[in-house]
Amino acid sequence: MPTYLPWLDLLRFVACVLVILSHMNPFPENPDANHFGHNGVGLFFSISGYLIGSVLINGSTKPAWVSRFYANRLLRIYPPLLVGLVFFGTLVALGLGNSPHMWDKFVGNLPYYLTFTAQLSPNQGDPYAIVWTLCVEEYFYLLLPLAYWAVGPRWTAVGLVGVIIVLSEPGLRMLPGTQFGTWFLIPVNLLAGAILAAFRPTMREGRPWIGLLGLVMVVANGIFGWFRPPFGPVMGLVTTITVWSFAVTRMPVPRSMNWLVLCGKWSYGIYLVHLPFCSAGLRVAQRLGLDEGPKVLYFGVATLVATVGATVLAAAMYYVIERPISAYRTAVTDRPWARGLATAIQVSLVPIGLLYWLWVRSGR
Repeated sequence: MPTYLPWLDLLRFVACVLVILSHMNPFPENPDANHFGHNGVGLFFSISGYLIGSVLINGSTKPAWVSRFYANRLLRIYPPLLVGLVFFGTLVALGLGNSPHMWDKFVGNLPYYLTFTAQLSPNQGDPYAIVWTLCVEEYFYLLLPLAYWAVGPRWTAVGLVGVIIVLSEPGLRMLPGTQFGTWFLIPVNLLAGAILAAFRPTMREGRPWIGLLGLVMVVANGIFGWFRPPFGPVMGLVTTITVWSFAVTRMPVPRSMNWLVLCGKWSYGIYLVHLPFCSAGLRVAQRLGLDEGPKVLYFGVATLVATVGATVLAAAMYYVIERPISAYRTAVTDRPWARGLATAIQVSLVPIGLLYWLWVRSGR
């Protein structure tokens, strides 16, 4: 991106907190009422759609821009994912999982985690099932550049509008012959974010009031679950308008909120490592005896502990892994052989996962 958008980093951190709160299971007596996580993920999808669409548009004037994009995506996404898998797997190997069979499931699913095909695993990626969102974005990363290259951003946006219209048909909300929701594989939030990017919205003065109202709507939907799952047209529009409002706000983020922006820079790492900290947060709250008191206090303290722990580790990942690799990306993309190798790895991961899945299904 030619311009840094700090408001979107703030929004990323809010989305992380919603996901963490969801994994606390704040409604144990009614688990079906827990919608915070999916609404937070919906925000992530709209942010990703907008940013990736913008990156492609801004980079399309450079030579070999498609391969540059793929190489950059590999270097941005894959190393932190490997760190997250090592961290989670080490804890499970040490016996800190919450079930005796967690290690076997984790090892069995590693090929799916590493190839962004977790939805194809027998248990849809459990116990590190959060990787499903990365899988969805990976498919998007693979296809959107090709669409931009073939027909350009505007016609791609028109095609995405058509996809949203088709997916809004009630009969197509489930993948044929499966129990898997179509919106979980092709979330409207992600498509709408890319559509927004294609029209290059201009910066605006004032505060992001519309975005704040949209954020209230996202949180309210997380509590009441009016629109489930929140990956359909209604919440896709809400989250994308929220992203638009924050993205085009020219006003600086208030100084008192700069720490939220900084935490938002670490949001990818927070998402990758937060699951063990959720368990730790609940244990801390129990040790303090808060489980006998008001549920708001109990889950509030547990969420705070989990968020702080995950954020600290994610910050370390950012400065030790993510930022050094980011600084090295130009050296890779400017060398044709290195760029070609990174591109080949990036575009082959999902096909390798599909081949592995077919090999397992064949019983060999």
